[in-house]
Amino acid sequence: MSDNASADTTILLICREGQGRRLYQEELEQPGIVLICVRTLMEFFRPGVYCPLNGIFVDMPSYMRFTDEEKRIMTELVTIMPALRLKCNESTGEIRSLPFEKAAPGNSSPTVFVQEHCKAAPKRKIRTSERTLLNMPTLLNRGVPVEDVVGARSVTANISCGGCFLIYFEQWCVGDRGWLILTELTDSTPVQVEICSIRPWGERRSLPGMGVKFIEVTESQNAELTRLGGQSLMQQV
Repeated sequence: MSDNASADTTILLICREGQGRRLYQEELEQPGIVLICVRTLMEFFRPGVYCPLNGIFVDMPSYMRFTDEEKRIMTELVTIMPALRLKCNESTGEIRSLPFEKAAPGNSSPTVFVQEHCKAAPKRKIRTSERTLLNMPTLLNRGVPVEDVVGARSVTANISCGGCFLIYFEQWCVGDRGWLILTELTDSTPVQVEICSIRPWGERRSLPGMGVKFIEVTESQNAELTRLGGQSLMQQV
């Protein structure tokens, strides 16, 4: 990726083709903004489309047609990057906005939202693999587990070949590393993990915990996690 490309602000626009999308494109296609348009959220995960993002815009009629899985993914995404819902009056060309977060300003224009929220946000990969809703008991340690240290008990809410979401209440920080034992895997060798996201207790009417990335797994663990959690979705960027 070139320096110029890295400096661009990359926005995902989820909207069906038509007049509404054209109006959003006219509003957002400005110097320094790279706009990626897809009809559905899952379309973004196709090879050749996926890339790191600075923010996401979702057309409300398209949002209402999201599958349950897309809604689950979107709930996760709005906790880690700027996101805005849009509604377009195709007759007048007026674009209205609705924030996902109550604290965010209402009815910001898309371009103002990009300048004030997306431009300064770091580019992020939003998902690396398919995920399966699966409750699996785990033991989490801050250091390499030793025989007489059991670890803190937790359970997965979902799992993939690249990571999982742990229902967890103790204090960790994004970027922290630890060791996770997935007790129901045939190969229960401790897996080094990195904390990628935190969802505090009481937020968004959802499960508290943290998203973790598997740093390194054994060959047999990778095969079993792929069977349980799904194949890799993304290209390496």
